[in-house]
Amino acid sequence: MRPKVVFSDIDGTLVDTFTHKYGQSIEIVKKLKEAFIPVILCSSKTRAEQEVIRKDLNLENEPFIVENGGAIIIPNGYFKEFTFIDGCIIIELGRSSLEIQKTLKEIRKDGIVFKGVNDLSISQLAEIVGLTHDEAARMSMRRYGETILEIDISDKKQFQRMLQEKGFNIIHGGRYFDVTSGNDKGKAVKILSDLYRKKMGENTLFIGVGDSPNDIPMLKSVDLPILVQKYDGSWTDLEISNVVKVEGIGPDGWKNALIKIIETDVNEI
Repeated sequence: MRPKVVFSDIDGTLVDTFTHKYGQSIEIVKKLKEAFIPVILCSSKTRAEQEVIRKDLNLENEPFIVENGGAIIIPNGYFKEFTFIDGCIIIELGRSSLEIQKTLKEIRKDGIVFKGVNDLSISQLAEIVGLTHDEAARMSMRRYGETILEIDISDKKQFQRMLQEKGFNIIHGGRYFDVTSGNDKGKAVKILSDLYRKKMGENTLFIGVGDSPNDIPMLKSVDLPILVQKYDGSWTDLEISNVVKVEGIGPDGWKNALIKIIETDVNEI
């Protein structure tokens, strides 16, 4: 059977966007591991946030992609191409948050009013996004971008234009959006896919599971893109001809995606 690797978003797929509960995701990941199918987290979440989720889902030995492709983190000894010193290797693709914060301060001087994670105390952040204090603290540990929580809709186009002129991008997630430069889930997926082909074989089948616009680069970079329903029951608009839409929101959608992952035959791709 053709070897498989799964790249998965977190919020709105493995984890419920609003309750932050796993539902059946723990059992789903267990079944994939039993089938020797690696599950690679590929999310806008920070490393600190994903470390907790990796532990909960028993994925601590797998590589993962943080902050919309800002960096790839690979555990010690996972790919023989690398020699490790401090327990893991980090492949950085995105520009630093410090550069982004400097640019945002310049834009704010021009009269654009917005509120990002870096503008808030941990307690304020926890209240706005509905997280515990510890969860909000982990969310704030961004190294390759800044999450914008509030901005007047009438300012958003000018905000985006000013950022683009300075070489930065906006990546939309399920609830908020991130200001980045160089971050791209698709680039990160392609780098890991090349490493997996050397590890598992050239015929390895790559599968992606997502729900929101920031998952598009990831889904375009895999052999089998799977789209679960958004929190409102709709599907994100994609221009991907072979995308498979499955019913279900969050972990319920992932449960239905599991059937596609397990049962998909090489001849169907």
